[in-house]
Amino acid sequence: MQSVQRRFGKPRTADESQVAVLLKDFEDADKMLSHIIEASKAWRDAWTDILTVQQRLAYDFQEIYSPIVESNDSYEGRGCKDTPRHIMMRTVKLQQAQAELKTDMLEEVNMVDTRIIKPAMDAKDHIQPLKKVIKKRGDKKARACRLHLQITELITVDGVREVSIQS
Repeated sequence: MQSVQRRFGKPRTADESQVAVLLKDFEDADKMLSHIIEASKAWRDAWTDILTVQQRLAYDFQEIYSPIVESNDSYEGRGCKDTPRHIMMRTVKLQQAQAELKTDMLEEVNMVDTRIIKPAMDAKDHIQPLKKVIKKRGDKKARACRLHLQITELITVDGVREVSIQS
């Protein structure tokens, strides 16, 4: 009986509270990374929309101030007056400046993908296997405890030393 006890020994019990704390930490980290990814994507999309609206607004100003082309010569109402040249030049410059701003800012905004979103997604992908290993470790320890109980049930006090393991 001593050889059986030495051979199989008393299995170490899993410290369930430590495993549970680790699993909870992994779950919290996973949720935090998901939140960071979603918020960063929303921020990036919002800035893209802002820049698009600003550029479109400058384009619309240019369209509003551009001369109206008369399509009907028989119109005898009030005549059209051209927009002063200095105002047209300002709207053209505004539209060009907004186009440059959008190009420059989109480069910066798109860096969010490479500097925040991709590293957060990589970290999230690396957490999953670690969480799985800890979970399996707890399951293996629980299985070892069950096997130990089965073995101790099979060893009788009568001195029978035959041990058969049932899985």
